[in-house]
Amino acid sequence: MKFSILFKKELKEMLSVTTIATMFLMVFVLIFAGKAMSKAVDDVKKDATTITICDQDETDFTKAMIKAIEDDKDTEVRKVDIDSEDYTGVLNSTDHKSIVIIPKGFTEQVMKHETATIKYAQRITSTATFSNANTGSQKALGVLQSGIKSTIYSQSQLDKDTVKQLEDPIKLEEYTVVSDKQDKVESAKLTSIISSQSMFIPIVMFLLIMYSSQMIMNAISTEKLDKTLETLLSSPVSRLSVITAKMLSAAIVAALQAAVYMFGMSRMMSGITGDISSDKNTEEVLKSLGLSMSVGDYILVGLQMFMTILIVLSISIILGALAKDAKSAQTLQLPIMLLAMVPYFVTMFIDVNSASPVIKYVTYAIPFTHAFVANQNVTFGHYDVYTFGLIYQFIVLCIFLFLALRIFMSDKIFTLTLGGGKKKSGGLFGKKKPSYDDE
Repeated sequence: MKFSILFKKELKEMLSVTTIATMFLMVFVLIFAGKAMSKAVDDVKKDATTITICDQDETDFTKAMIKAIEDDKDTEVRKVDIDSEDYTGVLNSTDHKSIVIIPKGFTEQVMKHETATIKYAQRITSTATFSNANTGSQKALGVLQSGIKSTIYSQSQLDKDTVKQLEDPIKLEEYTVVSDKQDKVESAKLTSIISSQSMFIPIVMFLLIMYSSQMIMNAISTEKLDKTLETLLSSPVSRLSVITAKMLSAAIVAALQAAVYMFGMSRMMSGITGDISSDKNTEEVLKSLGLSMSVGDYILVGLQMFMTILIVLSISIILGALAKDAKSAQTLQLPIMLLAMVPYFVTMFIDVNSASPVIKYVTYAIPFTHAFVANQNVTFGHYDVYTFGLIYQFIVLCIFLFLALRIFMSDKIFTLTLGGGKKKSGGLFGKKKPSYDDE
């Protein structure tokens, strides 16, 4: 047989309609994820060039300092009024993510050549990378130092005390706001801790989805192709018992895998970030801000993860029944992988709750997404989003379980294939048995 004939044969088998459709779907997923991240990057750039200032001192010096900051074309200044230290109410009632507060007595400290204190309040709403890309005060500190140095240069003589003052003119007193709580802690340090603690959950969830889907699809497709499934279903055991046993055993194994992965990765992350969270006050700060998860919170996260696994297993049963050979079984797993990749990348880099409506609703339409954001929703008190996600997942699970049971409880489990031939009569769920022409 000629090489060209062999080459065309192998290429035709590998470049099937399913493979081409999967490639186009992959491109769509990557474009969608890119659009979501692009908007997040633009928001980060905008936040990085915007500074919100509350001048409580209201002296000629502070007004001149703010004017010097406004003269910088790369910085947009927003002015707000705050008459209390309740930064929680101000940040939660506005679209401001951070506020710089120039307290009363600031000018007096400057005139005494002391290191003047400026307060900085930061709101944290997510553990996503881009959501907290501007977390912390380094940008604000640089802008404020530039403004105060420029003002001192223009209003004071450069004597010995002034020159020494210019080396370290201000210091920040940082406050972090989470939901309806606030505490005196550096936001950058706090986000590094909570991000390191929660970043491995999406990784575990992705691996769990892939492992459980591959396990049940291989079981169904292999038993179907080698006629083991036909023998099993012919035995005096109800088909409902067979499918329930398969799903339950796969769910238990997947849960054990999740426990092992989470334990291993938590130990790995604690080794990497041990120095970050070694402060004795860290645990107290996390509790005061409501970021320390309770046993009930872990149960809620585990419930949504388990619901996701059941959805994956029900979809995998349907896809496994469509497989006509080992190659098609591997290809049919790609839709699950692609649907898992969208929430994996999107939730890791951006806060879905604050994304644009299109990105938000498309991402939440994927039932796997709710497991990826369960930890974040529980941690930050978004229980309404969590509840909606759990109800939505339950509805999706019922739909796919119904389809899987209709296939498994009939002879379609033996005859139904994707691309296996042409259907002569009957519908997918009709009364007539479908038949196929041999290729």
